Amino acid sequence: MAYGKAAFKYIYKAHTYIGLFVAIHFAIFSLTGLLLLFKDEVQSEKIEQEKKWTAEEISTAYFSALEKAKLEFPQDKPLAIYPDDNNKNILHIRMGIDGSTKLRGSRRLKYNLQTGEKITHEETSVSGFYDAILILHRELFLGSNGKLYVGFVGFLYVLMLVSGFFIYGRFMKSRTFGEIRKAKIPKLVDLHKFVGVVTFGWGLIIGLSGVFLAFNGLLIKIFQMQSLKHLSEQYSGYIASSNESASLANIIRSVFSEKIDSEISYISFPNTEYGIQGHYLILVDSTQAFAQKLSELFVVNNQTAQIAEIVQLPLYLKLVLLSEPLHFGDYGGLFLKIVWAIFTLCSLAVVLFGVYSFYLKRKNRKVNVEKTTDTIRKNSKSKKKEIIYKKPILVGSFSILGIVGALFLEGFLDYIAVGLLLIPLVVLFVRRRNA
Repeated sequence: MAYGKAAFKYIYKAHTYIGLFVAIHFAIFSLTGLLLLFKDEVQSEKIEQEKKWTAEEISTAYFSALEKAKLEFPQDKPLAIYPDDNNKNILHIRMGIDGSTKLRGSRRLKYNLQTGEKITHEETSVSGFYDAILILHRELFLGSNGKLYVGFVGFLYVLMLVSGFFIYGRFMKSRTFGEIRKAKIPKLVDLHKFVGVVTFGWGLIIGLSGVFLAFNGLLIKIFQMQSLKHLSEQYSGYIASSNESASLANIIRSVFSEKIDSEISYISFPNTEYGIQGHYLILVDSTQAFAQKLSELFVVNNQTAQIAEIVQLPLYLKLVLLSEPLHFGDYGGLFLKIVWAIFTLCSLAVVLFGVYSFYLKRKNRKVNVEKTTDTIRKNSKSKKKEIIYKKPILVGSFSILGIVGALFLEGFLDYIAVGLLLIPLVVLFVRRRNA
């Protein structure tokens, strides 16, 4: 029993001081995240509305854009092609200057696939502002080391959430779920606990996905050292039968013929830094709901356009790919973004309640908060005792199921998933109104 009390004391202290450290960081991440969440709604810079491309149209459009890039820069070596994350009508092409095989320092080109024209206009002040906000959110203007630091902060945030969930149960014995005391400091403490436990499921998803995104560069390097190294060694002895190569259009057609309901996410050219001997590496996403974010890597022969093999990505890399939409909540339209914003503000309030109550406790050490707590517990003894974590776990489950369901489901099931995500918010506002 004494050991249990000592362990709880250490967990409580760790939660408090980790929370104080995370607080300022979380405020920055919350505010910048809110700005990024509504980026598309604020930005006036838009190319044509996205069209639904057929496999043949994609094959032809990619080939045409690449040929224009090669014609303009004949000395450069094509390294990679990939569609824009926010607009599939925009194609990015990376060219190695003067035949370089390295992505670092390569030429960056953009093409509008609908018009076939190269995009040459300068960044607007709005898009430049959002790029700065993204860098602040992602790496705090500290470069690649900043991303690792942000990942470390995200890991601490997850620890803070888990420890806070555990602490909530110990403090809520013989008390009603959502009970808010009247005195100033106890009220802040109760609000911190209640809002925190209601938003726990959402916060856990955001925290874990943020950690994966922050360490994505490291995880991709691990993939390169393992799977890509294995592929490079496997095809290192490949000898081309002639100097002729299949066109990019035929390469893409080969992929679409093998996997009809799919879209291209990234193409790495043969004999490049992240390519292999004589073969294209093509990252392919399914368009089917349940497999949409679970990419596969196609290895396609440069000469014959035949698929040599299909490589399944390791679990950690699949989690990285899933983390971006889960973290930013931009996959369910404006309504989901609004729900995301409410959760963000509530989570920020949890942090502020915690910091402010800590400050007041330190300032008013003579205030007998424990006496107030004991009085309430005495008055609560007559209440029916219940499993402390039952309701918090149920509420958190609704959040997690809603977030993940909205990402993978379509149609009517998608509305049900978003509805599940609303339940914790309804609980929060109903209980607060009745408090």
